[in-house]
Amino acid sequence: MSGRLGAVTAGVWARVRAAVAPCLRVWRRIPRAGRACFVIAFVNVAIWSVVVPPFMVPDEISHFGYAQYFAETGKPPPQGPVYPYSRQESAALQALEFGAVYGSQLNRGIFTSVEQADLRTILAANNYPLGPGGATTATNQPPLYYALEAVPYWLSPSNDLLTRLVFMRLLSALMAAGTVLAVFLFLRELVPHTPWAWTVGALMVAFQPMFDFIGAGVNGDNLLYLASAVTIYVIARAYRRGLTTARSAGIGAALAVGMLAKLTFLALVPGAGLALALLAWRARPSGSTRALRMLAIGVAAAAAPVALYLLLNVTVWDRGSALAGGLSSVTSAAGSGATTVTWHEIFDYTWQLYLPAHLPLLGGLMNHFYFPGIYPLWQIWLDGSIGHFGWLNYTFPLWVYHAFQRLVYVLAALGAIGLWRARAAIRPLLGLFACYAVMALGLLVIIGYTGARDLATSQYLFPQARYLFPLLAFYALAIVLATKALPRRWAPVLGGLLVVLAMAHSLFAETLTISRYYG
Repeated sequence: MSGRLGAVTAGVWARVRAAVAPCLRVWRRIPRAGRACFVIAFVNVAIWSVVVPPFMVPDEISHFGYAQYFAETGKPPPQGPVYPYSRQESAALQALEFGAVYGSQLNRGIFTSVEQADLRTILAANNYPLGPGGATTATNQPPLYYALEAVPYWLSPSNDLLTRLVFMRLLSALMAAGTVLAVFLFLRELVPHTPWAWTVGALMVAFQPMFDFIGAGVNGDNLLYLASAVTIYVIARAYRRGLTTARSAGIGAALAVGMLAKLTFLALVPGAGLALALLAWRARPSGSTRALRMLAIGVAAAAAPVALYLLLNVTVWDRGSALAGGLSSVTSAAGSGATTVTWHEIFDYTWQLYLPAHLPLLGGLMNHFYFPGIYPLWQIWLDGSIGHFGWLNYTFPLWVYHAFQRLVYVLAALGAIGLWRARAAIRPLLGLFACYAVMALGLLVIIGYTGARDLATSQYLFPQARYLFPLLAFYALAIVLATKALPRRWAPVLGGLLVVLAMAHSLFAETLTISRYYG
């Protein structure tokens, strides 16, 4: 009997090794510095996931509710007008005093041993994990992230909600680390002869505090960031090394993951599609038929999983309203009835979101001024990237934002110099950068469009700095260009100093978070 059991165990172990072996081979081909960046990023975000209290990452209650429903039923939640959360999650939110804590910086939640004991008692008495699955801010999104989160949900050694949340947060930390690795590989393609720059750019992302903060929670944005970084990387790899069947399929697969992660990714698809078409055009010398076949493979790899999702959404899950609601926030007409938003208003709002509204030539063109008294480029995008934590309710001291504004001026000047010095190396990549520009412009337009609609219907200022994080690879590239403004001997020194500053920034943000919730 023991011999038969041993044979079965050996057979299972052999199959596991056979399945893992290809992944290990790919892992070993990654430069050691890239693997180190991955591990550093994972450990850093995992620490953040312990520091940030449950459900204090924006919208984590909705994302967890979606993931829990999917894990318990194997399908996305319906879009009915019912209370969306399970009895278990509702009890946890009440016991954690979520309503009092997330909206006020004066409240810190439970802290004493008595409160901890009460929390455990309440959770034990309300441990039913299946809720009705009503509509939330997350449920109109595709289910890929939530299906992946179902794995740590069931692998948790305990059915306790908070234990499951810990394991689910670790999956988000893995996705954040994967984003950092994709940035490393992207820089490896763009600056192949400057290995230190790959590490500098990747670590600047790894220690970006708002990226770490979002990565610490159960939030679908984490898969969006990963899919975006991988898409940007695989396009760069194919542009530099030539399009092959495998690379075309890789681009298509990355696009499919992005579209099934979050509908915001649709903003990047036109630029990525343009890149795929350009790559096929450049492959014509190897044969026009082969180039068209590679293009078709890329399109099919992107479209087939999405088509399957659409079919399931309408026929099996009966979630056509969820799909329509999600797409309307990204692609539909600009509202109707009392909340109609004209295209002129959308243009005004989008322009003011990124650029000065009071230019002399524009004074007669702007019908509405949406951000009186603030300049969104600084107050929303820069300050938000420096750090607006929690549910946007605690921040750094003002001097931190002022100091970083000055640093941005310096880095922008250095970046312009570095861009000029690298012009010869950039010239052959102009087609690639044109595609990237279309991707970035698509995201900026969608953020502006959605923000204008949301402001008209709810009077809520929609934009948050994290909405730009699908472009983190370009942020890393900008840092590398700034370092290249200095002589070759001093460029790595500046890169190292910037990484140290980023580490200090992230540590400061962690201590701020500890003070906010535990001080």
